[in-house]
Amino acid sequence: MMYLNSPYLWGGRSPFGIDCSGLSQMVYRLNGIDLPRDAYQQAKMGKKIKFHEIMPGDLIFFKNESNKVNHVGISLESNHIIHASGKVRIDIVNKIGILSTDNNLISHKYHSAITIK
Repeated sequence: MMYLNSPYLWGGRSPFGIDCSGLSQMVYRLNGIDLPRDAYQQAKMGKKIKFHEIMPGDLIFFKNESNKVNHVGISLESNHIIHASGKVRIDIVNKIGILSTDNNLISHKYHSAITIK
C-alpha cells in the first residue's frame, strides 16, 4: 500500500513514479521473491490458475487487442486489484477485466492469472 497513489511512470520502480510491472516486481521483491521486469515475462512465472481460484497476492494479467499481455496487477480481497494505471490505484476486477472505480468502464481486458508460492 506504500505505493498507493504514486504517479504512473513507464519503467519506474519507486513511489515517485512506477509502472504496472514495476509495482508487481517491487512488491514481490519486498517479500523475497524475484520477478522479471515486464508483465509478459511475469505471466510465464508461477502456476496458472483459473479466475475463481485467485487469492490475495496473486498476479492478474490483462491483454491488448492482439491478445498479448500488456498489464499486470496484484489481487486483493473482495475482487479488488491494485495496479498502476495513471497512478497506483485500487479497482474492481472480474472475468471481463478491470472495472474502473472512476467511471464504471472496463479499462483492461482479462487475460490470465498466476499464483507464486
